[in-house]
Amino acid sequence: MFFDPVCGLEVSTGDPRTLVGIHKGQSYYFCAECCLKVFEKKPDKYLKPKGHVSRFLERLTKANEKAFGRSGPPCH
Repeated sequence: MFFDPVCGLEVSTGDPRTLVGIHKGQSYYFCAECCLKVFEKKPDKYLKPKGHVSRFLERLTKANEKAFGRSGPPCH
């Protein structure tokens, strides 16, 4: 499983709806055409290394999603 670098949605390489973008020889997977287009405009914005606070917030978000469910991102 992979995560869309723009919206964070979990995507599967086996799903025919999953889109692929390549940046600096690395493949990235996207849930929708709009996410792929946003990524192509400014890929480095979505690939920056995360700091301590960002990693903490990401873990907190995942824990909340696991406990309470997740609503879909606005790109869908």
